[in-house]
Amino acid sequence: MLSRRRRAFHLRRVMLAAGLWMKLRKRRRCAPTSRQDSENPLLTATKKGSDETMDVEDVMDGAPSDDNFEPPQPRGPVRSRKPPTRKPGEEGDTLPSGPKPRKIQLLRSVFEGRPPVVLFSYTQACCAEQRPLDRAVPADEDGPRMFYSHTDAIHQYNAVINILRHGGLYRVRAETNRWTVLWSLHPTPEQLQRFSPVQRANHFPGSYHLGRKDLIWRNLAKMQQRFGKEYQITPQGYILPKAFLAWDAARLRQSDALWIWKPCSQSCGRGITVLSSDVPEEQLRDLAKKRGIIQRYIPNPLLIGGRKFDMRIYVVVLSYDPLKVFINDEGLVRFATELYSDAVETLQSRMMHLTNYSVNKQNPAFVQNLDGQGEEEKEDAGVDEAGQPKASKWSLKELRIHFARESLDFDALWEAMKDLVIKTLISVEEPLKADWCKTLGIEDGGWSARGPGGAHRGSCFEIYGFDILVDRSLKPWLLEVNICPSLSSGSPLDKRIKTKLVADVLTLVGVHPPAALWKLSPESVHWPASGNVSPSDDNEAAAGCLISEDEMRKRALKLAGQSPQEAVSLFDEVAWELVVEAHDQEMRSGGLEMAFPCPNGSRYVQYWGEESYCNLVLRKWQEAGGDAIFRSKKLPPWVPRQVCFSKT
Repeated sequence: MLSRRRRAFHLRRVMLAAGLWMKLRKRRRCAPTSRQDSENPLLTATKKGSDETMDVEDVMDGAPSDDNFEPPQPRGPVRSRKPPTRKPGEEGDTLPSGPKPRKIQLLRSVFEGRPPVVLFSYTQACCAEQRPLDRAVPADEDGPRMFYSHTDAIHQYNAVINILRHGGLYRVRAETNRWTVLWSLHPTPEQLQRFSPVQRANHFPGSYHLGRKDLIWRNLAKMQQRFGKEYQITPQGYILPKAFLAWDAARLRQSDALWIWKPCSQSCGRGITVLSSDVPEEQLRDLAKKRGIIQRYIPNPLLIGGRKFDMRIYVVVLSYDPLKVFINDEGLVRFATELYSDAVETLQSRMMHLTNYSVNKQNPAFVQNLDGQGEEEKEDAGVDEAGQPKASKWSLKELRIHFARESLDFDALWEAMKDLVIKTLISVEEPLKADWCKTLGIEDGGWSARGPGGAHRGSCFEIYGFDILVDRSLKPWLLEVNICPSLSSGSPLDKRIKTKLVADVLTLVGVHPPAALWKLSPESVHWPASGNVSPSDDNEAAAGCLISEDEMRKRALKLAGQSPQEAVSLFDEVAWELVVEAHDQEMRSGGLEMAFPCPNGSRYVQYWGEESYCNLVLRKWQEAGGDAIFRSKKLPPWVPRQVCFSKT
């Protein structure tokens, strides 16, 4: 009996050993050769022509892009050790060499002698019409690689990852500090102080002053106290529990009013409650203790097919001094999935009063917008015979078509929304400036404060999602600002708009390639015919960073009293660098429209306590003619000549 057990145990050990040996042999047959390993971007990140090599564990991203992705093959038992025989010339004679190396495209500046930036074109999968590529130049394949870092602190969206890969960048860990683009939450003091001048991050320190509902109301309320009706761009609010008594008094005075309570830092419609002025005592006691904000509910929203809707407007800020604001030409129009009524008994219906996608997608009546890709209908926009929207989401283009059909002035609404965006951003500039200095550990440095490694006012950029509601008089109202707007591709419409948005933003920001890369591609620069100008290897985003706050105040006083034409004639090299950089950015903005600086920027001067030198320079330039100035032949010799006038 014992010997039989020993034989069974020994047989089990032999079978286990044989199974492990078979698995190991199978892996060895599938493993690439050493030569292939050295060429595989999954395993190494080398700079060709140098001895510098990145450790394997540093490279996190090695997956192929969408264009050459192959689904994994089904795994099954190995039937035979002998490989299948193939005839000569039949597919499969050579082993796959791994994913193809990613190719970088460079975008030439519209000016002579200025270095290029990386061009992030649209992926074919997003079905967006490609931007003009007449200024695009492929980078030399023997040049160094470029890297990005996407941390786990923020949700990973395909729209972001696919565009960064499509642009030719490889993913590394943030600790390596070898990245050019950091996609994460707000940069920490340690990170920002290590920034080099060419590194970019997707958040400004302190932008929670925009994202938190209580803080943005506090900033806007201060401006309302100073400027009155000009700043009535959001409904009246009260921060609870501190302002509970003030709200309770307003509730009693306005017995017919409706109110909406929101948590300070929640999203996706979580925790939102719509109330009448007749609130039960028990609920009043709860509100007196809960932290949140309560605002007047807009009672007369503009309806389409009897349904309430709001708009998600995508706003991009490149810097706060100078203030550079771009608004995406496409956004989302989000409908409630139940017919609207302001009756008190309907206030508990979240799918009637809230337009959040996260709320309404739960309704069986929710209809995805196929963005013209449906088999039966090529057009999802518009309303049906009963006047109901055909889809629960529209694009702004579809809303514009509906406005034209109903004889409503969309252009006037668009200008009013741009005004709302600019005023909102001006209201938070001071607290953001304080957080910038605090993060760098520099007191009273203003936006001129620089990090030890070279971080400057242009090191950060941010994409905001402005949620705007329109009432029946076509007045836009700011509901909230999302500092981390969803970039998910839940429908063909979302995929096209958001993927295109990310590509346009990264191209606009200006990801500067290493000099060793663009110098291998001489055609990536418009070289001056005289040969007197040589592109600088040090890509500074704003020359104004090199000047102290006191010096900029002196220069601002000199320009402030001059007419636009006289002020431009007094511009020095620093001022012209600010102007050239701003115009170069606008010329590569894709589907993003520059909202600020603008020709009528003087109307916003009053909202700043003191107009900064950088804002003053760009305002005077715009008032003097803007981009038309570069067609003049009377420019100073240090201003580069514009040789390309087509926008990309």
